[in-house]
Amino acid sequence: MSRRRRLWLLALCLPLAAALYPLAAQGAIEPRLLRYFTPKEILRHDAYLFPLYAHAIGDFAVSLALQISFLLFRLNARLLARCDLWARALGARLVRVGILRRLGAVLTLLWGDAGWGGALLFVATFFAVLDALGLPTGFYFGYLHERRHGLGVQSVGRWFYDYFKAETLAVMAHGFLVFGLYGLARRKDRWWLWLGIPSSILLLGAGILDPYRVQIMHDYLPLPEGRVRQSVVEVLQKAKVEYQDVCLLKMKDLTRRADAFVIGQGPSRRVVLFDTFATAMTPDEVANGVAHELGHIGDRSPGRIWLASATLLPSLYLLARLLRWLGRGGRLGFTSDRDVASLPAIYLAFALVWYLAAPLSSAYSRHLERRADDYALELLRQPEAFRALMVKLVKLNMADVQPPLYARVLSGHPLAIERIERAETFARQHALPMAEPNPAMFQVPEASMPATAGP
Repeated sequence: MSRRRRLWLLALCLPLAAALYPLAAQGAIEPRLLRYFTPKEILRHDAYLFPLYAHAIGDFAVSLALQISFLLFRLNARLLARCDLWARALGARLVRVGILRRLGAVLTLLWGDAGWGGALLFVATFFAVLDALGLPTGFYFGYLHERRHGLGVQSVGRWFYDYFKAETLAVMAHGFLVFGLYGLARRKDRWWLWLGIPSSILLLGAGILDPYRVQIMHDYLPLPEGRVRQSVVEVLQKAKVEYQDVCLLKMKDLTRRADAFVIGQGPSRRVVLFDTFATAMTPDEVANGVAHELGHIGDRSPGRIWLASATLLPSLYLLARLLRWLGRGGRLGFTSDRDVASLPAIYLAFALVWYLAAPLSSAYSRHLERRADDYALELLRQPEAFRALMVKLVKLNMADVQPPLYARVLSGHPLAIERIERAETFARQHALPMAEPNPAMFQVPEASMPATAGP
């Protein structure tokens, strides 16, 4: 067997073998969990989550194997050559339409030659292959698995509509990015400089557009007047946070999950509550959830945005050097950083960087979540409501209360039991009253699950 084939098999088999790890026996239930959750709830969560862990690892493995296959077997070069032929044949027909002919002339000027059609078709086909391979498991875990365990309530038609809308928007965004990146690379040796500087500037103001990006996928309306809205406004006033509105995101026809978040910056900032969150929580619990999200505003400070903006330019420079090094001799189906066939190498590089950086970034994320929890507890001083919020969120979202080790390392949130007991510690330290817990105190709407859904 050739060295190239051995590398491909290794890239595929190791992560797939690791995908079996979450299916191992979880062990006995920790006694402290039984103060908040019944054994039935914990086992139900395990039955829901363990297949998702295996799917996440397996999906990552298949994605890596696909990118490596494109490069090692030069499938990228073959696909690009075929797309060039398709684009020429299609362009010969479309050029008869006047407006399309003029648009093509502009794109040819920007790209440097008429090869832009094949490049864009290559991008669309590349992502179509990824989507086609991921659709079966995506449908099973994103729709069937969610419904089987009582979390998903949307129709199959709505699932496919949302899926294809999201994928279409992603392909369009990647198409524009690829056209800009490779178009500049073909015309400028220091494309990373020409692309990095304006992109860094745009990144500084990108947060202002967050509310409008959310509206593309979901509908949200102003939260009606009442005790829930009043509790949110009081938290915002107490925290002295500037905002535009408090909104309700319509999710009850899609999912049973509950969540709340803050998007935008300054005058465009909006507090958004899932309607499932607003109805399942008491006003005090809603207030604590919003206070936690407000605790993250400091984590999006200008200093951190400037840091992210400053690292973009050197990252693009390193990417250019990497593609030029990998492209030498054309052994991987591309010749340089200006060859659009190097796209799989870009995604492979980002996947490997993410894989190596994930433990550190997740640890930092957990640190920020703990700090936001502390902010909410100090701001409102309602540890009992905060504890109830955390327990209910675990039940509504079927979160893992005793995850396997690798899931703990990669999780962006602290253990649920840690956050719950953090509230109890705060109450003891500040001599605040808190009742002794039991699972019956934290009732949430039951998931409509078939009898066969449990382990």
